[in-house]
Amino acid sequence: MNNDKITNKVIEWLQEDEDTNISDLNSETDTESEHSNHDTESEQSDGTKWLMYKPQTTKTARQNIITKLPGVKGAAKNSKTILDCWKIFFPDNIIIYIVECTNQQLNLIRSNYTRGERDCPPTNFEEILAFFGLLYLAGVKKAQHLNTDELWSTDGTAPEFFSATMSKRRFHTLVQAIRFDDRNSRLERKKTDNLAPIRYIFDQFLKSCIESYTISEYATIDEMLEAFRGRCKFRQYIANKPAKYGIKIYALVDARTFYTSNMEIYAGKQPPGPFQKDNSAACVVKRLIEPIDKSGRNITMDNYFTSVPLANELYANHRLTIVGTLRKNKREIPPEFTNIKSSPLQSTMFAYGQHTNNSLLCSYVPKKNKNVLMLSTMHRDDHIDPDSGDLKKPEVITFYNLTKGGVDVVDRLKSEYSVTRISNRWPFTIFCSLLNIGAINSQIIYKANTNDIFTRRQFLTDLCKILTKPHLLKRATIPSLGLSIRQKIQNITGFQAAPKENTPQGKPRCTYCPIRKNRFTQHQCSLCSKPICKEHTASTNLICLICNNPQDSDD
Repeated sequence: MNNDKITNKVIEWLQEDEDTNISDLNSETDTESEHSNHDTESEQSDGTKWLMYKPQTTKTARQNIITKLPGVKGAAKNSKTILDCWKIFFPDNIIIYIVECTNQQLNLIRSNYTRGERDCPPTNFEEILAFFGLLYLAGVKKAQHLNTDELWSTDGTAPEFFSATMSKRRFHTLVQAIRFDDRNSRLERKKTDNLAPIRYIFDQFLKSCIESYTISEYATIDEMLEAFRGRCKFRQYIANKPAKYGIKIYALVDARTFYTSNMEIYAGKQPPGPFQKDNSAACVVKRLIEPIDKSGRNITMDNYFTSVPLANELYANHRLTIVGTLRKNKREIPPEFTNIKSSPLQSTMFAYGQHTNNSLLCSYVPKKNKNVLMLSTMHRDDHIDPDSGDLKKPEVITFYNLTKGGVDVVDRLKSEYSVTRISNRWPFTIFCSLLNIGAINSQIIYKANTNDIFTRRQFLTDLCKILTKPHLLKRATIPSLGLSIRQKIQNITGFQAAPKENTPQGKPRCTYCPIRKNRFTQHQCSLCSKPICKEHTASTNLICLICNNPQDSDD
């Protein structure tokens, strides 16, 4: 610890804070009387008081006592399958609502199609689930930015799963038409809410996240940036993010399990009304911590959010501690902590908050003329981490490095198998982010409930198969479906649709050929007596393909 620049045991750094009671600073102590070199005006003015010695503590602070045990809670404890865990965040009522909103848009654009009723039919519950399943599969194949022509290619290079589930044209239609709110009332709602097109879905998703899981004792607050370059009045530019431009989302994430517990979309300046909020960093933090309020947890955050007044308020009123980096322009920081020209490398300076502060201020010099300022209301000691070796890092910095990456890990997990498609509609971009986060959270709950360990790739692949299977089985019953598509569905699901029966009038058609081929035949299977053509005859004994391979029918 470098205390050469500080000869006083008490440092008073003046600040203009109307909430501080000046009478608390007027009580003279023996320690204060020793510092005659302090400016008289400084000692008597309103200020933040920092001690250079560790205050005496006799018991564990209430802020460090954990309540609300972490883990799955509520109805989510009964979810034992992959689909049930996913439906915690996307229940049936949300899917039905999306179907209704999407059908409104499909009705609007149907006139653009020459054969409207055939090329642009209404969607349904099973088809929307299958659409989500294809988005997840595209993410698993890392094809979120791949041209869909390659996913539906007929040259044998494309996965057959995509063409078996739906046509490329239908997929494009759903990407274009999917909506998340009632278009009839949208204009009225947008008068008071910039997030009107996604508000209901987003709020229901957050409600499920909060009600289903209690995060551990260590949480992280940071910002995400969903890549988007289309028109949006609250689009942000963040230079240190890979995407640069996009929609900013503040998030509260479990630093241990990386469960996303709470989020808030930065919507710019909202119109007057119920959604108008203060967008300052302190107010954003106080809204995000609502699920863990007064639970004794610690929050790690970067210098965008960290401030001494916020730390004091969270400690005193919300029974939460924080660990975060501080910007050097904060007026509560003593000048000795910013003037480091003569400080040796790997030196550390500590100061302890007095009265209402209950905080630890730390200045660490990793490089010449550069220091890292840390503020913690969790730590009470000036311990140096012995594992840091010659770097001599204080424990508060080691702890910060271990817990600061909660949101960054969620960002990495999202981008690894992202479902996001290139779109000019920001509500669709946000919803794709919800699909990514919902898959991450559902896997965390599934693992906690069953103790089954899956790789994320395998979990998403199984989820894709489960979501698409009802639509695949329904599609397999379409009489006019091509034989190649029907065969792909059979390969994926193992389901063999019952062959269509021929009417007794007129010449019989082949049971297994599509109707559009209009292929008549005079031959029939010698075992099942169904009409078959030469293409679907397995042997010279006039046996159909099914009778020739009875094991296929058993599946």
